[in-house]
Amino acid sequence: MRKIINISIFAIAGLAALLCLIFAIGFNQDAKDKFDNTIEIRANNPQMLNDLENATVETLPNFITKYEDDLTTKNADLKKQKIQRDIFYTFLYHLGEVVDQESLDVFKAKFPEYSQSMFATANNKDYYINGFNKVKNYSNFESYLKSLQNDYAQVNQEYLLVAKAVKAETTLLKQVGDINAAISVTKKQFDLNELQKSISSYKSGAVQFNITLNISYFLFILTFGMMIVFLLWNVFVNIKSNYTLLLGVVALLVLFFIGYFIASPELTPAAIKEKIEPSGMKWIGAGLFAFYCAFFGAIATILITLIHSSLKNSK
Repeated sequence: MRKIINISIFAIAGLAALLCLIFAIGFNQDAKDKFDNTIEIRANNPQMLNDLENATVETLPNFITKYEDDLTTKNADLKKQKIQRDIFYTFLYHLGEVVDQESLDVFKAKFPEYSQSMFATANNKDYYINGFNKVKNYSNFESYLKSLQNDYAQVNQEYLLVAKAVKAETTLLKQVGDINAAISVTKKQFDLNELQKSISSYKSGAVQFNITLNISYFLFILTFGMMIVFLLWNVFVNIKSNYTLLLGVVALLVLFFIGYFIASPELTPAAIKEKIEPSGMKWIGAGLFAFYCAFFGAIATILITLIHSSLKNSK
């Protein structure tokens, strides 16, 4: 039974690794950057890709003009968003200087004057002023500061998400501009065709990537599930002689708690889209840390066992 489980786990893990390897073959850094840009634009502004795929040498100037105007508006909005984010960050930085009740009292005394200048251009002035005014003592302040940090993490990630999308569109527009700047019509046509082919290829590659990623995660989860089932089965069959397996369970719990403390609360674009809170990101990070440690630990154990058995049989 144990050999069957070990072989199954190893086979599933190998299949997952093979799927990732197959997709990764042929990707250099330049190709990866272009792929990432295409995926970013596809998620946020698919019309830009559709317009480019249907563009001709004659219509390229119109394409460039249209999306230059679009990016001008987006950059202006991004600048405003950055100002709001910087106000939030600066306020948090100043609050970080509050370390006890005495420093809190000092900060509260100067807060009316401070808030007038600090939040003069803030869109949500009441959020900062009313929130801080509700703080009565240092104990309240600590929980207030933590909630602000969580809110800032989301504001910051939303800004970075928009900035990344604008950067991707800017990069693509520069590529189109370079093509349009060519003097030779033949070269211009050739380069445009190559760009259109690469975009179509990356768009179809994104679908393949999502399928591959989902299959790989499914296989990882299946492997982990089989490990847990096998572990529990051995424990209940002979609980007295399997105390080492119980230690394994304890080790998994320890890994989980270590993962929670080292996990980052920063929100990824996918987390923002799913409206996951920073605290939720820490739990996800803890689970992934424990999972990967257990998974690779199991693979290492299987390999060592197989090598040891082979050496023992060869003697």
